[in-house]
Amino acid sequence: MRKFAVVGILAVFSSSYSLDFQYSLKSFTWKEYEAGKQLLKESGFLHEFGFSHRFDAEVLYIKPYAGIEIGSVNYDGQTQSGTPVETDTNYWGVLTRLCIGKEIGLFFGETGVGYDYWKRNLETSSAIGYTETWSQFYVPLRVGLQGNISETKLYWFGEYRINIRTKNEPSISPVTLEPKADLFFTIGGGIEVKRLKFELSYSYDKWKKSDREYYLSGGYVYAVWQPESKREVVRFTAGYSF
Repeated sequence: MRKFAVVGILAVFSSSYSLDFQYSLKSFTWKEYEAGKQLLKESGFLHEFGFSHRFDAEVLYIKPYAGIEIGSVNYDGQTQSGTPVETDTNYWGVLTRLCIGKEIGLFFGETGVGYDYWKRNLETSSAIGYTETWSQFYVPLRVGLQGNISETKLYWFGEYRINIRTKNEPSISPVTLEPKADLFFTIGGGIEVKRLKFELSYSYDKWKKSDREYYLSGGYVYAVWQPESKREVVRFTAGYSF
């Protein structure tokens, strides 16, 4: 009885798998607002390199993903001290996700958990800036439609993300800011031809202003908060399946 159960589980989760490498060129925009007024805008290109490993089972599939994001974008705004500046912002981060999915005919659905960690850094620019360390924990809900024409697979999808917690730790203060969730979604589509994959998508992420956090320094009390923030990304991805 025990032997049969173990063999059965191994058969279910070892039926097939594929290791995918992908590169994404991301047209990136970040904006911050206070009382309806735009405080800053960042725009440029970021690069993402990642691997995913899909396990196809009899009932569903499991797909972990891990990637790194790097790049430098134009900064038009001000530092935390309020000094107007045009310079560059350097980004680097780690993006992870673990999803389970199910295919039913032409339709598919996925959910799971995701955790992203990234740094927003002005310290290496010509301005006297600062570093922000961000992290986000979320639950993705994705549905899509797919079809095959000979050896070519076409697919389209929409995704809504439930923000569990977002944190921002600015280097200029000893506080942790927690921007409040607003709206997070992605729409896109792609094509797979044998081992090659190409995908185009648009992502929208918006956070409401965080609560004010206070700290004492040099006999003065300072207030810090994260303004309303919006991130938009148009992503072109090319991948290869091993």
